Amino acid sequence: MVVSGRFFKTPIVVLMVLLNNIKMKTWIGSDFHWGHSGIMRHCPETRGHYRDVQDMNEDMCRRWQEMVSQHDTVYMLGDIAFMSGYNASKIISGLPGRKILIIGNHDKATLKDVNFRKCFAEIHHYLEAKYNGHRLMMMHYPLVEWNMCHHGAIHFHGHLHQNPSGLEQYRARNVGWDYTGRFLSTMEEMIADAMTGQIKKHGSEVVT
Repeated sequence: MVVSGRFFKTPIVVLMVLLNNIKMKTWIGSDFHWGHSGIMRHCPETRGHYRDVQDMNEDMCRRWQEMVSQHDTVYMLGDIAFMSGYNASKIISGLPGRKILIIGNHDKATLKDVNFRKCFAEIHHYLEAKYNGHRLMMMHYPLVEWNMCHHGAIHFHGHLHQNPSGLEQYRARNVGWDYTGRFLSTMEEMIADAMTGQIKKHGSEVVT
C-alpha cells in the first residue's frame, strides 16, 4: 500500500504544482473589425500602417496569440468581424482563450452562423460581473447611466473607436484598441484606470 501511495500521490502533487504555476489572465477589448478594410482609413493611428486588410488580419491574430494563453478569459465587447460568419469562425476559433462576447451592432449577421456562435463560451447583449471585488457593467455601447453607478460600479464599453464618450470623468471606460492604443487590455489595467474616475451620481451632468 505504501508503494501504491508513492505512485498515486506524486502525480497529483506534481499536477497541483503545475496548475498553481499557470497564471490565468483576464483580458478585455472591443471593436476588432477583422476583415474591415475601411477601418484602416477611419482609425489611422492604430490601423493606418497596414498594407491591406489581410496584413491587418494576420497582425491582429499574431498580437492575440502573443498575449493570450489557452487558460485565459477574454471579454470581447462587440464588432468582431466584417465577413461571413463561417469565415469569421475560422479566425476566432483558432485564437486561444475562453471568449465571452458582448454583442455589437456589427455582429448580427455573423451570429446567424452556428460556427461563429460556437466560438464563444458565452454571448450577451449586456453583462454584469464581479471581478476582484469590483462591480462591472459591460455593453458594446456607452451608457449615460448604468446599474450601481452611484455605488461606484464600473462601466466598460466600445463602439466609439478613437472618439471620447463624454463620460471619461466618471468610472466609464472605452476598452477598444483604437481608443486605448492596446490591442487587448488586462482587466486589472482597465479597472485601475476606471477607478481614477468619479462615482457618477443619478442624473449627473454629462459633458459632450
